[in-house]
Amino acid sequence: MRILVSTLTLLTLLLHAVPVLAADALPPGHKAGRYVRWSYPSQMTYGPIEDGKGNTRMAPSSGAFLTLPFIGPQYITSIFDHCSPDYATNGQTCRYDGTIASSRVGGPDPTFDAGYAQTPGGQDYIYYDGHDGYDYGLYYEPVAAAAVGVVMLSGWAVPSCHACLSGLTIEINHGNGLLSYYGHLSRLDVSVGQQVRRGQVIGLSGSTGTATGPHLHFGVYRIGGGGPVDPYGWGGSYPDPYSKDVGDLWLTGSPRYANVPMPRVTLNAVASPRDPTAIEVSWSSPGGGDTFVVYAVGPDGVFKKWTGKVPAGKAVFHGHPGQYYWFWASVTTDLSWKDANGSQVVWLARDPRTQQ
Repeated sequence: MRILVSTLTLLTLLLHAVPVLAADALPPGHKAGRYVRWSYPSQMTYGPIEDGKGNTRMAPSSGAFLTLPFIGPQYITSIFDHCSPDYATNGQTCRYDGTIASSRVGGPDPTFDAGYAQTPGGQDYIYYDGHDGYDYGLYYEPVAAAAVGVVMLSGWAVPSCHACLSGLTIEINHGNGLLSYYGHLSRLDVSVGQQVRRGQVIGLSGSTGTATGPHLHFGVYRIGGGGPVDPYGWGGSYPDPYSKDVGDLWLTGSPRYANVPMPRVTLNAVASPRDPTAIEVSWSSPGGGDTFVVYAVGPDGVFKKWTGKVPAGKAVFHGHPGQYYWFWASVTTDLSWKDANGSQVVWLARDPRTQQ
């Protein structure tokens, strides 16, 4: 009995010693992601950075239609392999500009079976031999539709195996014989048959399926099993080893972000000079079709919903003299981009003439 009591006491102490999860402190409406696990760090912080400003020095093809499937700088952690975009390991990968990464130059990454750690230029890339798309190091971040189209898949790449291939995946039919492909997602925001707009948030990146860490696999494929194509096309000084490309598919010839307004909440709160119980609150943001929800936070620190879903605007909040208040507003655009921000703290004086 004494041993049992000691064991129970120890378990109780251990339970109380567990630190509070960061998810518990998320703002209203935010929840921890379901698919979160340990990851291979270099899936996120290796390679060149795609910042929407690069220059491929190539002209777009006549069928160019793509913008980047995200907004904001991201690492490119794997490229389209023009030598063999069929996941065959042949000892080298060929980039769109003719650069070759080889297992004989720089050596293979010892923790990644089919990766080559360095290009001849000495940069740190994790090139996936035989890769048929691009990996971008998005860490549970919004993924955007690369062009207008209709969703033809939104679910598990292999419904019977959630740990296989690209996990939670979205495919968009663009009506030109090509589809764009978004793999390893942690959240799906669109459904099959839905029409999507360029730059619309369609899901959240993640690490589902066969993944070495959180990232986005982005690919362009012919519909009907015609194989992958490289959206960057081919700009090497020698003939393209891959014969099925259709040229540079970026709208400007170089990858750019979708030209969509991004939200940025401005929230102001000031005590009314006319009413000692009143706070004048206003909220706004750039974007299209913005929908706001505003919360009031009083002395107890609890977020209390003050408005329903409203457009940009202003209103008067009534509190109690002698107490502090501040406000929090979240916004969602018509393309599902989100932002949130808080106001300054406002003190409602007991006596407005003395501010005490």
